[in-house]
Amino acid sequence: MSTGRDERVAVVLSGAAARGAFQAGALEVLVPWLDRQGLRPTIWLGTSAGSINTVLWGARAHLDPADAAAEVTGTWLRMSDDDVYEPLPLTLPRIGLQFAGGALLGRGHGTTSLLDTAPLRRTGEEVLRTDLLRENLASGVLSAVGVVATRMPDERDAEVAGTASGRSVLFLDEHTPDEYDGDPDRALDVVRGPIIADHVLASSAIPVAFPPVRLPAPAAGWYVDGGVRLNTPLHPAVGLGADRVVLVSATSTSYAQAAEPGLVGRTPDIADAAAQVLHATLADRTTEDLRALRRTNRLVDAVDRAGRSGLLADGAGRPYRKVPVVAVSPAPGAMGRTADRIFRDRTRGLGRLRELDNWLLGRALRGAGDEVGRRELLSYLFFDEEYFAAGAALGRAAAEQALAVGWQL
Repeated sequence: MSTGRDERVAVVLSGAAARGAFQAGALEVLVPWLDRQGLRPTIWLGTSAGSINTVLWGARAHLDPADAAAEVTGTWLRMSDDDVYEPLPLTLPRIGLQFAGGALLGRGHGTTSLLDTAPLRRTGEEVLRTDLLRENLASGVLSAVGVVATRMPDERDAEVAGTASGRSVLFLDEHTPDEYDGDPDRALDVVRGPIIADHVLASSAIPVAFPPVRLPAPAAGWYVDGGVRLNTPLHPAVGLGADRVVLVSATSTSYAQAAEPGLVGRTPDIADAAAQVLHATLADRTTEDLRALRRTNRLVDAVDRAGRSGLLADGAGRPYRKVPVVAVSPAPGAMGRTADRIFRDRTRGLGRLRELDNWLLGRALRGAGDEVGRRELLSYLFFDEEYFAAGAALGRAAAEQALAVGWQL
């Protein structure tokens, strides 16, 4: 398939929490590969941990791809739980009193989160370099950068039909403003303007674990993780005119084979159920959106072959286009098994004292279960340098496998 330097390439990064290093490792392989084809990503869109990688890469898009990759991956490899949340022995008593005040005494405003993420704010302000991001947009090195967050409904919304479930908001900054205005069918709004660290923090605010983030006008309100409603912003990438899309998902983009009927194993535990809900929110929507893009590509290709180009159009009358895609994701269960192995090594013996916060978090998850569900949940919440290094290695390997296939319709 021929390529050209005038093609617009979009990189789309899904939500992933602590799996974000997988994306950084994959991009180490993908961006230099694009560069060798004469292609440079100018559209970067992300959700949650994908928003962190989006801004990290966008701020370094002016660098040689190998240098940018080294900086982005290096940022992940230097991070640990200390850079994400306050020590649990200091915060759990306060959070417990908050919860008990409401549960036992009926007092207080409720518990906003299980973790105090003040360190993550400091980390974000230090490493994101949104000033460089704005320079790259102003100079035209980038054409568009966007991060997705979920706007929480307020009490007034409960009285308006269809609004009580919140809305997805794409915070978008562009070199030249485009006509893309979101997707009303999915309650996706677009708010244009410079991207700041708070937008990324809002996009990454894992519900329950992390506190919501309050954003100022023009989209004032409380926000949580964008993955709650739009984990993978494929639709905006196509809407912004991408000719090719590179998708990096930290969850598998294919469904597992059906189990043999009639086999009944152990009773699923709470961790299994929670992991199933999490994957239904994050992975299933990504898989369906990717399949929808591929179906559209096949339909447009069939119409073109029949000599009826331009016959298919969206609700605004814009013709559908073929958008080749490269999709990178880990093998099912790989991230969970990796997290579990490293967690056990790091918290063995005296390691429990050195990694006290991670050990306490792991014990809490162990209370919910001790099978695949616990491993999967751990893979999203284990903020550890060794796990990040292993995740980056898995990302590089997955990218190499995807490139062996290449662009797909």
